[in-house]
Amino acid sequence: MYINYCQYFPLDERSLRQEPRDRYTTYFKDLYRISDKDLSHETFLAGDQYSYTNIIDSVLDGNLPFAAYPEISDVAFSYWTPEWDPEYSAFATYFLWKSDVDAEIIDVCDVGSIATTTALHILFNTDSLEDPRTKILVGMEQNSVPRYLPDNNMMPTHSSGSALFVSQANSEGALFKLEDSLFLNENKIYSSNFVLAEELQALLDKHKLGAGDCSLLLQRNTAAFKQLDYLSDKGEIPADLLRNAHYLPAHYSVNTLPKFLGEYQSNPDSFRSGIWVFIDEDAESLNTTISLLRAL
Repeated sequence: MYINYCQYFPLDERSLRQEPRDRYTTYFKDLYRISDKDLSHETFLAGDQYSYTNIIDSVLDGNLPFAAYPEISDVAFSYWTPEWDPEYSAFATYFLWKSDVDAEIIDVCDVGSIATTTALHILFNTDSLEDPRTKILVGMEQNSVPRYLPDNNMMPTHSSGSALFVSQANSEGALFKLEDSLFLNENKIYSSNFVLAEELQALLDKHKLGAGDCSLLLQRNTAAFKQLDYLSDKGEIPADLLRNAHYLPAHYSVNTLPKFLGEYQSNPDSFRSGIWVFIDEDAESLNTTISLLRAL
């Protein structure tokens, strides 16, 4: 699958401390009442307080290349945290209305911080390889989340949006190619015979790549890194696998991959390799996606 356009849209940090409407606070208080926890009221006021339509407006203000890709079949929306006090009842149809796009909607949520790479995995496995139509992936993230603070839930540190235009068939001017995509759920990862290094080696063998031909993209604060680091110290995996790794910022985000691809477009010479194995591990589970990408 080809990535024809990719842009990351960071939103300004702000502190409005605005009281949300009763309908919003009542909904979350009911949720926490069911779980016998006292919702921390200060979390209603913390963070940037962006709705998803605010984020969509920021994305659409980026002059997305709709004219270059007139045949759009699907728009996927990936997000981790719930939106803050929404003005509109449905942000997906808001996007279609504002952009004047007629397409099917795919909603990718409830998979934590790996929502965007999970959405890519879904799109990668959708339609034939010859399908020339474009699919849009919009990643959304905001950091005003009502919650019970003693739970110490992982939260986004920033609010941001992203947009990717992808297609199964090659198109002129494509930026990247998603060569392969894996989704590993906790059942598989917890199984007694699971070894992440073997999954990576099988992926590289499938595409006739050696450990020195590509760079791992991952975070040091993940279980994936700790397992690979341990095996590397024991000499049980090629040393090049971690020696050539590109370590990502420690904070979790649904927009980590779009941000990285944007950084590569701005300065490709600063990266050792144009072939990457991106390991995206969820912030609050071991669910993991692995994406093999190549710059074109």
